[in-house]
Amino acid sequence: MRRSCELLTLLTFSSLAAAPVALPQPPADIDLGWADPESLESGLPVLQLRKDGRSTIVDAAIVIDAPKRAIWDVLVACEIAPDYVPNVVACRSIDLVDNGNSELFIQTVKPVFFIPSFEHVFRMDYTRYDRIDVHRVSGPIRQLDATWWLRERPDGRVTLVYVLTLDPGMPIPRVFVRATLRRDLPRVLAAISERASAAGIVADEAAP
Repeated sequence: MRRSCELLTLLTFSSLAAAPVALPQPPADIDLGWADPESLESGLPVLQLRKDGRSTIVDAAIVIDAPKRAIWDVLVACEIAPDYVPNVVACRSIDLVDNGNSELFIQTVKPVFFIPSFEHVFRMDYTRYDRIDVHRVSGPIRQLDATWWLRERPDGRVTLVYVLTLDPGMPIPRVFVRATLRRDLPRVLAAISERASAAGIVADEAAP
């Protein structure tokens, strides 16, 4: 299967010679104390937004009834990102690095009507089927650091957690950035859940 970009949400591209990124150690467990437990248990996306200077930090999560492999395949398939990620016009893989453990992608984004579309390059570092780290490489975005965690649950479902630190670095009011994330990220998480669940059903039906 052809490897491709992720993109959860919106931003970063260009350069092939990115040095390996030092990944932070994953927490022993992920604190979801901020999340509404009823929404989470029912499979609804949940999120909170925080401020850190000029940057916005987003914590988001959803419980998905699908195997980790099916969720992973959606997250790394950047070519389908325009189908369900608002503002993403196109996305494609441009290079595999670090023995295939990392990948560079170029994405075209049209963030708002008063800013022209632009390209940016981002890097995804893979801890296969458990974690994906996303980092800005080049482009107009000032800061883009994100992590996806996939955590198996005792009931067989998977908790997908997304943490994003974003500073667009463009003349976009921060209140607009936060409102856009609050509106669009739940839609993205729900779309990932729907696609992964459908793929998981197909895989189960095809199994001998």
